[in-house]
Amino acid sequence: MTTLVTGAGGFIGRHLVARLLHDGHAVRALVREAGHSGDWPAGVEIAAGDVRDPQAMKTAAAGCEAVFHLAGKAHALTEVRGDEDVYRAVNTEGTRHVLEGAVAGGARRFVLFSSVKAMGEGGERCLDETFDGPPETPYGRSKLEAERLAFDIGRRAGLHVSCLRLPLVYGPGNKGNLYKMMAAIDHGTFPPLPELGNRRSMVHVVDVVRAALLAADQPAANGRCYIVTDGRGYSTRELYELICRALGKPIPVWHVPLWTLMVLGRAGDAIGRVRGKRFVFDSDALEKLAGSAWYSSENISRELGYRPGVTFPEALPELIAWYRKGQA
Repeated sequence: MTTLVTGAGGFIGRHLVARLLHDGHAVRALVREAGHSGDWPAGVEIAAGDVRDPQAMKTAAAGCEAVFHLAGKAHALTEVRGDEDVYRAVNTEGTRHVLEGAVAGGARRFVLFSSVKAMGEGGERCLDETFDGPPETPYGRSKLEAERLAFDIGRRAGLHVSCLRLPLVYGPGNKGNLYKMMAAIDHGTFPPLPELGNRRSMVHVVDVVRAALLAADQPAANGRCYIVTDGRGYSTRELYELICRALGKPIPVWHVPLWTLMVLGRAGDAIGRVRGKRFVFDSDALEKLAGSAWYSSENISRELGYRPGVTFPEALPELIAWYRKGQA
């Protein structure tokens, strides 16, 4: 039977579609607009629709045995505060519509791609799924609400539902925060931070796809929510030095004092208040650089046998080659 991938045109979605095709699955890729479907491998069926449209989701999911739900409004550093209604409409109610379509279409398995933002951040501790700190952003709240909704509908409908909470996902083709950091280091505009002892989790897209297939296939995953990482925590300074070496850049012997960055962050806060829109560098941006977001994936390893295949240092040569190809 057919497998539906929502958000199939995104970074993770394209990798998942490719893996499903490789494994012999019939794949239906949900895109928002038919005219923007892009280039797809042979054999991919394209369905167009917005997750905010319940009928479109029933049409997209009709006859699908499994659904991987990736579509959503992503968290972005420079988004305007107060976007709660938009996040809820897309991430929470959109998930409801996809789930209802999946149930109506006879699906048996449903994997929801969520975020560690659904559980907030716990300071310097390494957190697992038992941490119940409230989400700190409208995006995080919308993802937590989507998780609860998915498990509730799954229980009532007898649908296998599993959820993956993801930290920063990287790999060739993703021009997100890690790519921007790489480019800034390459161009000499990224400040050399001191070693602050913070820890941030990441995961390669290949491992995300591996975890998603385990969550869909293994009965033990039903009703469970799993954090997926590469098993390590990286400080910002460690990432900075790793990228410098991979780019062939000298590592500065000096660093920007933390107090200087704090002053700049507060200045960015003030500029944002005047503009009515977040400035590119403010206190929240500094927290992303200097704070911790450290998570454990021991549960999915123990229960489903997940083992990360790639760490960031191992992935760097491929990432740098892809980055340089784009700069040529």
